[in-house]
Amino acid sequence: MPEMMHDLLNEPLLAWRDAGGTVAKTTLPGLLARLGDGSCADFPRTRPHQHHPWAMFLTQLAVHALKRGGATDPRQSEAWWRDQLLALSGGDGAAWHLVVEDLNKPAFLQPPVPEGALVKKAKAGKSGVPWEAIEHPDELDILVTSKVHDVKESVIAPSDIEAWIYALVALQTIQGYPGRGYNGVARMNGGYGNRPRIGISPGIDPARRFVRDVAVMIEEWPKLTKGRGFVDAGAGVVWILPWDGAGSLALKDLAPHFIVVCQRVRLERAAGGLAARRTTSETRRCAPEVDKGDVGDAWIPVNSEEASAFTAGPSGFSYDKLAALLFHDGYRAAPAQNPRPGDAEVMWLVASALARGQGKTAGLHERRLRLLEPVRRRLAKPETRDAMAGRAKERVARAEHLRSKVLYPALCQLARGDEVPKDIFDDRVDELFFKELFAAAEIGDAPAKTAWDVTLLELAERELARAIETWPLPDARHYRAIAAATGMFAGCARKQAPDAWAVLHPRSDEEASQPTGDPA
Repeated sequence: MPEMMHDLLNEPLLAWRDAGGTVAKTTLPGLLARLGDGSCADFPRTRPHQHHPWAMFLTQLAVHALKRGGATDPRQSEAWWRDQLLALSGGDGAAWHLVVEDLNKPAFLQPPVPEGALVKKAKAGKSGVPWEAIEHPDELDILVTSKVHDVKESVIAPSDIEAWIYALVALQTIQGYPGRGYNGVARMNGGYGNRPRIGISPGIDPARRFVRDVAVMIEEWPKLTKGRGFVDAGAGVVWILPWDGAGSLALKDLAPHFIVVCQRVRLERAAGGLAARRTTSETRRCAPEVDKGDVGDAWIPVNSEEASAFTAGPSGFSYDKLAALLFHDGYRAAPAQNPRPGDAEVMWLVASALARGQGKTAGLHERRLRLLEPVRRRLAKPETRDAMAGRAKERVARAEHLRSKVLYPALCQLARGDEVPKDIFDDRVDELFFKELFAAAEIGDAPAKTAWDVTLLELAERELARAIETWPLPDARHYRAIAAATGMFAGCARKQAPDAWAVLHPRSDEEASQPTGDPA
């Protein structure tokens, strides 16, 4: 009888941690139960880039189980979750085992192989695409590593069953285009894009976010069947369906919030633990008719002009980008971003993404933004949200203007023909942009503008002072260069932000009557 190993429905393979710091292991249904009742505070065994893919997978899985069981409340028992997960796979427990020797059956996130065999080496004159061998779970993962990176490859033991699970989830649900023949998921704009997770939550722990996101996705379900072409009876757990690498599932074949598998993979027993086999596919497994990633994902904002899924770049969620996402400036908000009745007094906007490029990863980015009730109230109404969006846009532009017209000329004077000192002005602005923006929400436009200019000039002065302290100046022109730089700064600041300069450097009547130059 073909062997099956590592049953996620019945074996405690998955680690979780409670609010007191106690770590235990449970089954997949048990983990859903602990997320539903709020007791799960963390996933201690996921690597940093795996946390959000794992959380998204569990949320999508819970939504499908709840729909299957005719329920909406995720506070269900472990036994209830087990029954519904088994029902999702048509009663076939093989779909929840990590290793299934019978290739005509699914394994966890591993579609059946219609060919019935894994071609391990292509032979001359014989058909069949070889399945490459993967010996370590971190080789299966999505990170592109090298010997100079902090994250090394091939360091996780083949015997680490849990590591194989998280690597498999990350690969199948957020992978892009890693190379010829290896297609990525439908939920991203292009093969070098990424699948972000953006939404608001009453806390940063996975349980509270899980409960809210489940409710959001259940509410979105009928919208996706009516407006996007999904069907209630469509495939939700896609890996239970056979895949020969050529066939694709269109939107009309899929249920809302479907759980994708993007690569043909099978795990097998090996010396010291497990190993994986992976091969190429001719087409993307799901939604090949969608070019730019907009499939109604609950966590992905959509570019309003291009109708494309948002992609986080190497700079991640900088203040200007996060402001555009928060205030729907050029983007249609992800459903999980929108305020809901019953939201807590304090909510958090959490944005995360693993940025990718051609043959590389470009950083794991995460940003958390505290949203008090007065701010969320403004976000909930288009007119007040648009007003905040306009003010945020003006502040972004103002920061760039004062950097280029005040700080940069002063740094040029300091350098006097040499390479201009690098500044971190933008990073300093990033640290306080939203705090200052939200604090000024009830202030009129004119005083708010002056207050922001004051803040920007203070940051710029600190940057100039830092440059003066660290920039190597020849003794012969040390004091002259400093005087020229500070004079240039003062003159430009008076011209570009006179009200703010007056607040920072009030002058006596006698000083005010003296003529000043126009350095700009």
